[in-house]
Amino acid sequence: MLKTGIILFYVALLCHNGLYACSRHHDEDSATVIITLNNHCNHDKEIDSVYLIFDRCDGSGAGVIRQIFHPAFNEIAVQVPKGKYFVDVYCLGTYCERLRDCVVRVKSRKTNKLLINLKETSFFTPGKVNIPQEQVDFSNLSITRYSAFR
Repeated sequence: MLKTGIILFYVALLCHNGLYACSRHHDEDSATVIITLNNHCNHDKEIDSVYLIFDRCDGSGAGVIRQIFHPAFNEIAVQVPKGKYFVDVYCLGTYCERLRDCVVRVKSRKTNKLLINLKETSFFTPGKVNIPQEQVDFSNLSITRYSAFR
């Protein structure tokens, strides 16, 4: 009985170490990207939600991440495999704008940081909108220019 208990203990210990090794191998192939949204122009107010797209640079068009995140303290931590990515960041909610279209090289076993500065936003107030007059120069249109027809 004692031998059977010892053998079962060793089998359980070996299985646990094997599972731990598999999960550790996954961590070696991936890295953490921390995206910091610098909202200093808007008095460091928190961002509601952010739509992130991580797309591989190899031309395959395989989007690794296409997801909406809710940042905590204007920071987002994303776990991605190592490689080179196109990153698109869209702010949703109060600060609605497309922020960044850049290339990021993610290295394994390293925390990669990406800092994005937000622009100052102005809110719509009814009655206080000033739309400038549009001035069109009819002599400079592509239809009226002679060089456009050559």
